[in-house]
Amino acid sequence: MNATSTTTKYARSAERISRRAVSQSLEQIVVITHGKPTTTSVLIAEKFGKRHADVLRAIVNLECSGDFRQRNFASSSYLNEQGKEQPCFTVTRDGFSFLAMGFTGKEAAAWKERFITAFNWQADEINRMYRMHTSPDWQQARIEGLTARRHETDAIKAFVGYAQSQGSRSAGKYYLAITKATNRALFFVSAAVGKDFRQGLSAQQLASVAMAERIVERSLLESMSAQVFYKSAYRTAAERVRQFAALIGQSVPGRTPAMLEGAK
Repeated sequence: MNATSTTTKYARSAERISRRAVSQSLEQIVVITHGKPTTTSVLIAEKFGKRHADVLRAIVNLECSGDFRQRNFASSSYLNEQGKEQPCFTVTRDGFSFLAMGFTGKEAAAWKERFITAFNWQADEINRMYRMHTSPDWQQARIEGLTARRHETDAIKAFVGYAQSQGSRSAGKYYLAITKATNRALFFVSAAVGKDFRQGLSAQQLASVAMAERIVERSLLESMSAQVFYKSAYRTAAERVRQFAALIGQSVPGRTPAMLEGAK
């Protein structure tokens, strides 16, 4: 590989990481709730430098119709720093726009723009996910992935019993440990992922996960057949997944390299 191609490779990797950071920051202020982009009164208060009690009061005192209030401000709750449950509102884009009209100043304007960008980004994500989930390729990859996951789970179940027979007292943790190792190897993830993680993956990524799970299944079965010590068997399976990931390259969940190239 020459210097130019190496530089290009690192530049593309840096861009993928940058795009991931941007999307994560947008996800921190606007999330998808029941299929709609929403934020909370807590986040609005925090970002606009206001007391949450004042934001709650402003929402209650908005001069809007009851129908508008019901559709765009849903009563909710959160845990404060003391672990006590406190009231808040879940707010839609229209609700945010109505509320934020009363926020003035240069810094407030910057945060209005940031929130609107986040709402637009999440709306685009909803549309993208719908198109992706209705694709025959994605549906087929999901079905094949479920089969691969089931076979891997059966192998891990056998491995847990195998590890326990060799003296392991925490063998049950291998279910989660193997899943985490696979996700970290294949994707740019910095924290634990939720149960709907795979719903956000592209067809290509689902196929990669299925292959990784077949690798784990095969590796564990081979190690148990050869009577390999359980810790070594786990390390071998994890290393084989890392080698596979190194061949195909890490990706942003839901975004293949080709999609990122097209978004430039």
